[in-house]
Amino acid sequence: MRFSNIVTAVAAIVAAAPSVAGEPEASAAVGLEHGIEARATKSLGVFYCVGAIWTTKCWHRVNLKAGTFYEVGPSYNDKILSFGPDKGTRCTLCINGDCSLGNGGGFSEVIHYPGIRDMNDWWGRFWDYDHSWSGVYVSQNFWNGRISGFLCYPE
Repeated sequence: MRFSNIVTAVAAIVAAAPSVAGEPEASAAVGLEHGIEARATKSLGVFYCVGAIWTTKCWHRVNLKAGTFYEVGPSYNDKILSFGPDKGTRCTLCINGDCSLGNGGGFSEVIHYPGIRDMNDWWGRFWDYDHSWSGVYVSQNFWNGRISGFLCYPE
């Protein structure tokens, strides 16, 4: 009888979880596939702001799933100037809404804690369709107004 109550509770959590990772609720409501493994998994998180040096409108997103693409949300899209993974999390920034290389899309090199406090000063490497093997180092201000999403993994 207890087992069926647990299965019912887990099914309710999964059913309540939003299907689009870019919605603010996505970081708070993560569907559980296997309750025991989910509790043992370390939580991934990021902190980002529209202002440089962690100022202005900021969002701390937690309980992210490894390898899942997350959109930054409409009020942050192409506006982020500070981005930092939590300790134990590493992330890649994406230009396209789906992190693809097509249609001018691409992604950054891996970012570790504490992150990039000012995208105006970051010279990080960028991979796109033309530079898919080695990436290319980009100039300052390249990432300003370009971040649409990210992927994260445990360190």
